[in-house]
Amino acid sequence: MDDLDADVDFLSGRTDDGMSSLLTTQEIIDAIRYMNEGTEEDLFSQAVTYSKHMYFIAVNTHITSREIAEQYEGFSSFISMGDAEGLLRFIRTNMPLMEVHTSDDPLLQGRTAIAFLASTCAQAARNGGLPVARCYAITQDYIKLANDSINEELVHFLMLPMMLELTKAVGTEAHAYAHPLSHHAITYARSHLGEPLDGDSVAEACGVSRKTLCTRFKQETGETFASYVRKLRVERARRLLDTTDHEVSQIAYETGFSSQSHLQTVFKQMTGYTPREWRMREESRI
Repeated sequence: MDDLDADVDFLSGRTDDGMSSLLTTQEIIDAIRYMNEGTEEDLFSQAVTYSKHMYFIAVNTHITSREIAEQYEGFSSFISMGDAEGLLRFIRTNMPLMEVHTSDDPLLQGRTAIAFLASTCAQAARNGGLPVARCYAITQDYIKLANDSINEELVHFLMLPMMLELTKAVGTEAHAYAHPLSHHAITYARSHLGEPLDGDSVAEACGVSRKTLCTRFKQETGETFASYVRKLRVERARRLLDTTDHEVSQIAYETGFSSQSHLQTVFKQMTGYTPREWRMREESRI
């Protein structure tokens, strides 16, 4: 228990790169409890249970590299969007986290796994606009902690806060460095996705005119604000189809589409599938 407490404290207060962690101790604890919802175990037991769920037993040879890649692509999309809530839902639905088998020693396996995961997550965060130096600073802290630890369960436990911190960094920092107006508009869109997001209301929330918002957003991101919102809504709809049993009509409402038919039309345009076809496609892989 002391080992776990010390490392959780480290995660919520380190300043190696001049910036403290974006995660608080309570956020880490809440994430552990979310992964183990419904259990009556104490926090330490939950952390151990969680780490065992995350640990992929490498002798399970029927798991293919393609399946591992698809799982990593799934959580990477949440990191690049800065969607921490969606990331937690995805991991909980898709546990255990798969790992490439590199060693029969659990501790070495864990250290290699977190280094590999750090590389994948850092790339996703870079795709989301987080500067390379910031990605490196965050992931290197977790790799160092894993290499310094002699507890293989703790090493695997570190995977969740590493992914969460990168996701939160994308959501709070990525676009703010060079494009504060676009960052403001993106943050507003993500938090109001179920509402109408017309140019006038978003521009008012950002304190600029509609023309300024539309012009600057296109200059700074390379796409129109309306196009970005459609992409964001389809991505959220895709994840809800993958991780919930909500009806398509409910998903259309939750993601801000004017109707189920509107969702179907836009979803088909962007993915090549209708929402129902997408869900059947995913279910056929199980």
